[in-house]
Amino acid sequence: MAFKLHIEGEGRKIGFYKINRLEAQGLEIDPDMEFDKENIRELFENINAFIESGELDEMDEAQSICTFNPEKVAITLDADNMEEIEISVDDVTLENINVDRKLELLERAKIGNIIFIRTEVGDAYWDIGGEGEANFDIEKVVLGYLDCSQSHDQYDIFREGYYDFLCDLVIPEEARYNGTKLEIDEHVLRPQQIWGELYIVRDNIPDHRKEFERVDIGGPMLLDTTATPEEFS
Repeated sequence: MAFKLHIEGEGRKIGFYKINRLEAQGLEIDPDMEFDKENIRELFENINAFIESGELDEMDEAQSICTFNPEKVAITLDADNMEEIEISVDDVTLENINVDRKLELLERAKIGNIIFIRTEVGDAYWDIGGEGEANFDIEKVVLGYLDCSQSHDQYDIFREGYYDFLCDLVIPEEARYNGTKLEIDEHVLRPQQIWGELYIVRDNIPDHRKEFERVDIGGPMLLDTTATPEEFS
């Protein structure tokens, strides 16, 4: 029996971009430079322009994750031989995904790398299709869920600030039915806000543990207005 899930609500696209190679494009960033309020907006807007042009994707220096907020979503189930019904996230099975599994770019990052994190937030929908048995069981629908508390302690989450963008969100691309991966037939995100943050990969001495140091500008910068970082800290 064919079925489709239509998911509609607040969506997020979290993009991770290694920007060191932008020096060849005329954008010079020294990991040890002083980042101040006077030059940070121009820098962020220049990085954002490279992202929107697709140049970082072409360099294979990018990774993105599309998610939705489970508390701000409506789901409709349309299955053969059944009336279309509305369901909730509580009706399906949420399976925790280790957040580090979704962060290959950060896993590959080396000391001195500069990472830009860009978060788009807005109205979104997903159409996810699949095949089920005649006696369709909604509990056999599984969606991936990033519950950071299951795989990291609070200190880890606090230390690595980029987890703020990922925890407690659902990943539609991890959808399955009865163990079989479901296909996303269509996905649209209409961004209403775009945020940016910058991280430097440092060597945590003396244990030489790789650490992601957030460039402190008072909070994420809103990229689609002329607002200052302080207004959103």
